[in-house]
Amino acid sequence: MPSRPPRSSPGLLSKLFPERRVYIRSSEHTRYLAVSPVAQAGMLALVAAMLGWTGYATSAFVENALDGRAARIQLETVTEAYEARIAAYERQQTGLEEQANQADQRRDEITLRLSEKQARLVETANDLRAADGELEVLREEFETIVAGRRSDRERIDALESQLSEMQIALTEAETSKANLDGALTGLSSAIDMVIAERDYAAGKLATLDDQLARMHTKIGRYEDRQERLVSQLEEATQVSLAGLETLFSRLPIDLNAIMSQARRDFGGTGGLLEPAGEPDGETWEDDKRVGLLLQNLESVGLMRFAADRMPLGNPVPSGRKTSSFGIRRDPWRRSRARHNGQDLAAPRGTPVYATADGVVTFAGRRGGYGLFVKVRHAFGFETLYAHNSRLRVKAGQRVSRGDRIADVGSTGRSTGNHVHYEIRVGNRPINPSKFIEAPRNVL
Repeated sequence: MPSRPPRSSPGLLSKLFPERRVYIRSSEHTRYLAVSPVAQAGMLALVAAMLGWTGYATSAFVENALDGRAARIQLETVTEAYEARIAAYERQQTGLEEQANQADQRRDEITLRLSEKQARLVETANDLRAADGELEVLREEFETIVAGRRSDRERIDALESQLSEMQIALTEAETSKANLDGALTGLSSAIDMVIAERDYAAGKLATLDDQLARMHTKIGRYEDRQERLVSQLEEATQVSLAGLETLFSRLPIDLNAIMSQARRDFGGTGGLLEPAGEPDGETWEDDKRVGLLLQNLESVGLMRFAADRMPLGNPVPSGRKTSSFGIRRDPWRRSRARHNGQDLAAPRGTPVYATADGVVTFAGRRGGYGLFVKVRHAFGFETLYAHNSRLRVKAGQRVSRGDRIADVGSTGRSTGNHVHYEIRVGNRPINPSKFIEAPRNVL
């Protein structure tokens, strides 16, 4: 029976030290260096030799440190070097805190501007309601004056008719003056009374005409003021509405469903404004205009309510996009695979911020994601942050937009320091780039 040939050394080395590849990625190409089993064995031997020499040198250093002054001087040198490193770390921490403070200031400035716009809208709406009340009072006074003027005109017409009849009777009485002197005297007195009453009514009618003219002027001023207020409010509302509509048009979402849920969560009331109109069924054109304005104001409020609770913005503002959402070439297997998020590269330790208010549903290590955070938001949104070097939140914790939740790292299935950022709706991944880019030129 032939003897079994001895196992070759290269085969043993291949099993102990399989060939490994080190990938080097640039902006245009990805290259790798192959490390053979022999090279790995050599490096292992070199590391063992260095460890042995380090152990020997350390023991010799300890022996010398127990005896000589030179050891104390060396110890002081090492201490100073460590203190310098500690000071450098403290300066780095101070710089990171300043960046976080600047981000908080920018957020506060945006919030202040939005609050000022909302306050101006509310103030203009209050002025409009006050002007509508004053205009309604003027309309009632105007209708009262018109009714009095109509009554006085009817009375004057009746008096003039009586005067004509009396004049006819006077003409007939003059033909028989001798027999009707007594009646003529009474009739003349009655005519004088009618003439005096007519003159009084005519004077009162002139006064009412002057009052009516002044009321027309005053109503015109109020209508001009109302027109200016409505125009200003319409302009401000259209600017806000256009910006918000532009924001939502860039997002791959069902805006109608989100607005319906926001309407339920925001106030619990709804329905389109239907102008009451006049008692005879006529509807004023201004009522329709104000109704449309109030509908636009409601839409602006609901859209802002929804935008405040959606994951908008960049979790790593200083990061650089290195991989997009969709089908890409997998950096490990070198084959085409689906990428459910967007990669943002940044130095290790760079802050990772929450992109919306929500509740942390997971914070820990999970397979290829490495150190991983998942946050649940309103309207069924979830955001995922993977490959972190450090987690700063825990499951069940409530976070706000802009809160620091982790630090950039390269844990899990990663080739370098970056954050893998995902947005999901109903556990379905969607492209996060729209949500990152949408607020840049709108909010």
